[in-house]
Amino acid sequence: MDEQAPDQQPMGTSVGQVPMDRLRSIFDGMFDGVWLVASSGRTTYANRAMAGLLGSTPDEMRGRSITDFLDEALWLEVKGFLARQRNQAGERMELRLRRADGSDLFGIVAGSPITTDEGVFVGTMLNVSDVTGKRSMDAQVVQTQRLEAIGQFAGGIVHDFNNLLTSIQGYAELARAALPEGDPIREDLDQVLASAGRASAITRRLLAFTHRQILMPVDIDPAQVIADLVPMLRPLMGDDIEVVVEVEAEHGWIRVDPTQLEQVMVNLAVNAHDAMPTGGTMTIAVHDLKSIDPERPDPDLNAGPFVRISVSDTGIGMDEATRARIFDPFYTTKGPGKGTGLGLSTVFGIVAQSGGQIQVEASPGQGSTFHVDLPRLGTAVLPCPQHPAEATPRRSGVVLVVEDDPAVREFARRGLEATGYTVLTAVGGEEALRASEDWGETIDVLLTDIAMPGVHGPELAATIRAQWPSIGVVFMSGYADDLGPDAELSASSEILPKPFNIEALSRAVGRAVDPGDRGSQ
Repeated sequence: MDEQAPDQQPMGTSVGQVPMDRLRSIFDGMFDGVWLVASSGRTTYANRAMAGLLGSTPDEMRGRSITDFLDEALWLEVKGFLARQRNQAGERMELRLRRADGSDLFGIVAGSPITTDEGVFVGTMLNVSDVTGKRSMDAQVVQTQRLEAIGQFAGGIVHDFNNLLTSIQGYAELARAALPEGDPIREDLDQVLASAGRASAITRRLLAFTHRQILMPVDIDPAQVIADLVPMLRPLMGDDIEVVVEVEAEHGWIRVDPTQLEQVMVNLAVNAHDAMPTGGTMTIAVHDLKSIDPERPDPDLNAGPFVRISVSDTGIGMDEATRARIFDPFYTTKGPGKGTGLGLSTVFGIVAQSGGQIQVEASPGQGSTFHVDLPRLGTAVLPCPQHPAEATPRRSGVVLVVEDDPAVREFARRGLEATGYTVLTAVGGEEALRASEDWGETIDVLLTDIAMPGVHGPELAATIRAQWPSIGVVFMSGYADDLGPDAELSASSEILPKPFNIEALSRAVGRAVDPGDRGSQ
């Protein structure tokens, strides 16, 4: 049989005793693709499922070369696969095919040789199972597991690092307070404290990336946060992109975690940068949103009023399909290895967690604008200024400090004693229980690390509260995962994030002694 005859009808009128028409009827009823390819590489038949997988029709596929549906680089591998089917059947391979719209189809392909009644090889029957969705899901699972592993690794490092920062910051603060005004060593210690503060900011950003940050919302002026952030954004955007800030003179304040708001702004800025590969303008605007937008996605979620922070770019924009998925986790329009697809989903989560909403205005070639609407405070409250330890008010009461890190435990003891407290210390939960029994008198506050060997902080707090129901509890933690799912930690206890200074320590313990102090941050 010559080479061209199989291209027209590789199976003749039957295979074995089964008529060709009957075979077509069977193949067209199958869910998997059936693709008959002649020895020349041309398609002689494709069932409806196969044509549908490739975004084509059986008639459109007939006569076309298999190379029309795959990259040239794969052709040699496929030719070898087809050749091997002359002598054997059942071999499988994963193949990346190209659909009519240019997208990829990943299929598991099994091949069987087609021969004439005389045993002459005339082609191959390929059975194609679509695994594109499974492959995508597997990739997402791998990416999720990788990010989770990175998060656990980073969280563990930050947990220990925050203990070190607490010690560095705390002992530098104690040393500074012991020196007289005008001593030049105070300036050196100021530099140590400033460096510890910068290191603390790095750990907060790392935990924010891994979604393990302990949120610390405060009342802030969003325009001030943006003003402090813009000098960092300008180098990030590059020389080809102009950064413009427009702030309405009369605008409200918001209650958010400043670090989280910074993360939102940085992610939106990076998104704007990537949308303007040839340069352009990014505009950040702040103004009050006094009326409810009738097109708000969920008008019942928060009735407002809002402060609107808008980030606009003059970039490539996006179509409706992209806009509909822009906040989906792992969705990205960037190439492999150039983005995780988590930036905007993180923005969405932060805004939602802060009680706000986010909207997008975009069209192809017309740029994009992200509107972040955060609840406006009725009355702006100035945050408490951060001063050295000398400004900490005097207090009184008995505090039981439980911390397995000796440096942190000793700093907490000295810091609290310096502000007027009587302090008992313990290395762990069992020692703390013995210390409370030996003391015999009232203990006003339990200050305990959450994650400790043996008896953990929450378990210890529950036991001691059974003895003194009115005792105040402060949990120390540098890692949000330490808090666990127990809502009681935030509802009836103080959380003191590490690293902390003497003022933050004293204020947290003071609020635990007198819950009425909780309104003063």
